[in-house]
Amino acid sequence: MNSIEDPTEVIHQCPQCNSQGEIMIDENRINIFEAERRAYRERSKLSVEHVKKLEEEIDMLRKQKIYLQSKLREKQTKEMEIQNV
Repeated sequence: MNSIEDPTEVIHQCPQCNSQGEIMIDENRINIFEAERRAYRERSKLSVEHVKKLEEEIDMLRKQKIYLQSKLREKQTKEMEIQNV
């Protein structure tokens, strides 16, 4: 672990642009950046999964609405036939 008394810096390639340039950064900050990146990816993954579940539920509700509307029309049609007799 690095501290102020032992400011060891390591040269790393830029993870964002994969350029040939190098950046100077201490090992502790690298670990923090990597942990933040992993956490962001996990949140993004969870968000995508959540959106997919919501889309599936919306699709199911739309199908249910169409089915219920057709049943309502059938019932109304039967009632109209009974009234006309």
